[in-house]
Amino acid sequence: MKAKNSFIIMGLALLLSSCIVKSLQPFYTVESQHFDERLIGDFITKSKSTWKFISFKKEWEQENQGQTKLMKEDLDTFERYKNAYVVEYISRDKDALFIAMPFKVGDDLFLDFTPFEYEESSINSMAAQHLIKAHSAAYVNFNEDGSIKLSWISETVLKRLFKEQKLKLKHENVGIDDDLVLTASSEELQAFLKKFMASNIENKWKKDDTSTLKPYNAKP
Repeated sequence: MKAKNSFIIMGLALLLSSCIVKSLQPFYTVESQHFDERLIGDFITKSKSTWKFISFKKEWEQENQGQTKLMKEDLDTFERYKNAYVVEYISRDKDALFIAMPFKVGDDLFLDFTPFEYEESSINSMAAQHLIKAHSAAYVNFNEDGSIKLSWISETVLKRLFKEQKLKLKHENVGIDDDLVLTASSEELQAFLKKFMASNIENKWKKDDTSTLKPYNAKP
């Protein structure tokens, strides 16, 4: 599938900052995928950032309508992401596209975000070749007023747990900013999320009052 728009990499600064825990492997497994129609739509946050969730499956089918022969790689892409959303995130006029895969750990719903595509011309091409499209996981909570709260695990909390040897999970600290990157398998990440959700760790979610998404026609 080809993106309708490519995003400027600077649009990731507020969302995928060092405060969000990143992983080389997806946080989901095939068996844990769980599509939820309630996420489809246009949303706005308190900071006037906008989110647009559309079904990857419907978008792919529309773009390939009438095609009599599709390449194997296209069919493989469809099979891999048919339960996902294409997410457009706009903040301060910076446009970003993500693939967001919904999945469940127990009764809890999460979204696995990974950058979909970016425009290398917006940054130095040499720098662009050093960027890795890592995964992040957001806990999804549907509020009674129709809004959706997305919560990311605090990197600060996980670094503390690793330092205190209270958490055993494969990881590395990389780059000049010493960013935490999880290197565990998807199955190990799922087991971690299950324990994390059941824990009473204080301030375990990244503090962010801009990740409450309200339907676009509602007042932010």
